[in-house]
Amino acid sequence: MKHAFQWILVAVCLLGVGAANVKASSGESVKDGMMQAIKGRDRVLPNDSTRVQLGADSTLVALTHALDSVVVTGDHITHYADRDVVRITREMRKGARNTAQMLGNIPGIDCDYSNNELKYYGSQNILILVDSIERSADYVKELHHLRYDKVDIIPNPLGKYEEYDVVINLHTKENYEGYEGNLSNSLDYLPTDGNGKDKQLKGDNAAGSFTYTRNKWNFVGRYNFNFHQHEKYMETTNIDYVNRLQEDEVGKGKYTNDLLGHNLYTAIDYQVNKNHSLSASYNYSNTTTDNDTHRFIERLWLDTEAKDTVEVTNKTLQHNDRHTLGLHYRGKTGGWNYYYDFNYINEQWTYDRMYRQSSGYSADNNHDNRMDYIWMALGSDSRFFDQRLALGVEYDYTWKGYEQKDQNGGALLSVNDYVRNNLHMWMSYRIARNTNVSFNASAQHIHNRSLSYTDNNMVYRMGGVFYHRWNDQIWMRVNYWNNVSYPSLNLVSEYGYFTDSLTWSGGNPALKTNVNHSGRVWVDFFNLFNVQMGYVYSPNQFSTMTDIGEGILPSGEYGQYIVKMPQNTAYQEGWASFSIFKRVKAFTFSAYLRYRYLEASYKERKQANQGFNGNIIGRYYNEKHRLTVTLGYYLNNGYVVVPEGWKDTELHFFNFFCSKDFFNQRLNASVKYVLPFLPKDYTESESKSLIHYNHQYLDTRAFDAHALLFTLAYRFHGGKSVRQYNRSMQNEK
Repeated sequence: MKHAFQWILVAVCLLGVGAANVKASSGESVKDGMMQAIKGRDRVLPNDSTRVQLGADSTLVALTHALDSVVVTGDHITHYADRDVVRITREMRKGARNTAQMLGNIPGIDCDYSNNELKYYGSQNILILVDSIERSADYVKELHHLRYDKVDIIPNPLGKYEEYDVVINLHTKENYEGYEGNLSNSLDYLPTDGNGKDKQLKGDNAAGSFTYTRNKWNFVGRYNFNFHQHEKYMETTNIDYVNRLQEDEVGKGKYTNDLLGHNLYTAIDYQVNKNHSLSASYNYSNTTTDNDTHRFIERLWLDTEAKDTVEVTNKTLQHNDRHTLGLHYRGKTGGWNYYYDFNYINEQWTYDRMYRQSSGYSADNNHDNRMDYIWMALGSDSRFFDQRLALGVEYDYTWKGYEQKDQNGGALLSVNDYVRNNLHMWMSYRIARNTNVSFNASAQHIHNRSLSYTDNNMVYRMGGVFYHRWNDQIWMRVNYWNNVSYPSLNLVSEYGYFTDSLTWSGGNPALKTNVNHSGRVWVDFFNLFNVQMGYVYSPNQFSTMTDIGEGILPSGEYGQYIVKMPQNTAYQEGWASFSIFKRVKAFTFSAYLRYRYLEASYKERKQANQGFNGNIIGRYYNEKHRLTVTLGYYLNNGYVVVPEGWKDTELHFFNFFCSKDFFNQRLNASVKYVLPFLPKDYTESESKSLIHYNHQYLDTRAFDAHALLFTLAYRFHGGKSVRQYNRSMQNEK
């Protein structure tokens, strides 16, 4: 019965397919039908961002109504080989208080109204742009959607943003003028003492922003405060085959986690003229995390069967300061589009770890870390032969430097830096009215350096997309693409240390760059439901592996110990998904189901994992009373596999959400309630080899059961474009 509820999802989805087929065969319109989308989490300006080719977006959108080759779905969605272009309609705006909720009405995207989180066909790996410029995702999602008239949805982007699953590029209305301010506060609350601290508050998130747009100028400012606390209990078994030692949790170990964060964001845009614009942005974030572990461990020496019990305390405190600067230029001369981007990131963080055993063993590891990051890109693109052929080229340069020092004596522990030079070219060609193809290729030189290691290598990539529409009801997209990932500081650091009396952990400066190879077949039926299948292969994925070390132990004795170090390992995944989305007047219904099979290997070590995740969501919107009610059943399951183990997360719950607007959508009040569906939700992991065995079990139900989220949000806005929108809203199609 473990997966009974997954099969309920399958049955519901098949019923939706049957209903869609009956409706289509009877000749009724399915104009309002759209594909399912899922909620999710956005990532803002990663340490190592990389860019998509957006050169054709503005030109392409402007031409969509003029070209006889354009294939339009439902009067507002245009499909191309590498993207979908969506004209925002009144139906999409209806019931949507902000941009995030409006995006949730686009095929493939869904929004969790309680926190504005987005997912694209189950993926949280999303980047949001405004007029092809990076913006704070949280800021953009809370803005009113009236300032935008078009959206580009670009799955599996190339170049700079290749590490994302989808890029969402919003287009601001021409000559938009107005001001807007947003204030919000969310309290995450438990009716019972679920966080274990005699406090019922799980978290508090407050934000305020202001935007002013007039003539050629646009000014943005935003501040965000985030506080989170929780406590959880975990059962752990650990076996060290090297030293013949087994450790078992006595009762349940207590783990507490506190987070406190501040974020400040500001940006300015200047439209020089209709063909040229300049933008600058600055982001500062300050985050402190405090993790504490307190456990009693029974130790059993397997050879002698001797036993004892020790008390273990582990405390980790990390403080981060991060500064991000962005400069952007967009231009057009004749038929050519140009862009230039510059990013600089400076991040400094302290890492303080204290480990204590009642046996007398102790270890302190206190580090100061610094990262500097520079990225520059210059690119151009154009269209030829009556817009049938598009060509683009981009050069980007990346430098990232890491430095790690000991806090006590200031000794240099690790230095790592790399330089990347990348040349990327792409083309897109419209073969016929209903058929498009695109190709891309790149060559990248990578130079890595540490105190004792230097490496130079070349990475070559290529990919392509084929799009074909058989008729107004059915279309297909076939993709092959590559993503490149680079090891972070903790993976390549030359510094290592004993995390306990018999375990040593360190980095590996010889890690190779990883290139992911991905393919997908996507077929959409009746603009109502779709089926997708895909495969992923990574020959050099980063995974921590165990080995045997020999030397001086923390006790001062000579002996063997377990070594944990990252290595390049092989990974492959096959997956299939089904989604359906249907709107009937004031009601919206969606369902999504995804199956994954994962496999990882390293030399003779090999592990596999598999499972389902998905949801069923129903939403009702009362336009007269500005009331939204959502009820969803969620399988928020997660599956991970590495050559030495696996990790499963099983979360089954109902989610009830109710939101009400007041004073012409100026004030909004909402509440979300989480009700677990099964007797227990959990996270379970296991790692094993000839050297080491570890099993962990975490009951997450107590922490999330009956959780309540209260949100109050206020908006004030005005100006020329706002007044025009309020007058013309009833005429928008």
